[in-house]
Amino acid sequence: MASGIEKIKAKLGPNIKSYRKAMRLTQRELSIQADVSEDYIRFLESGRNTPTMAVLGRLADALKVDPHELLM
Repeated sequence: MASGIEKIKAKLGPNIKSYRKAMRLTQRELSIQADVSEDYIRFLESGRNTPTMAVLGRLADALKVDPHELLM
């Protein structure tokens, strides 16, 4: 059974990627807007990393969504 954090990672990565693609942003462009590295975006989208609350907020702002939408 997956832990809570694993469930979050499983939803978060694909959601970030989906919203990013809907806005026609590259990983690099999103990384610049959210003030994180391009590798960090890649790791988030692949489920290998989880963001802090501050980074989650910056990602949501860059993607023009509420933070909770990235977790649903």
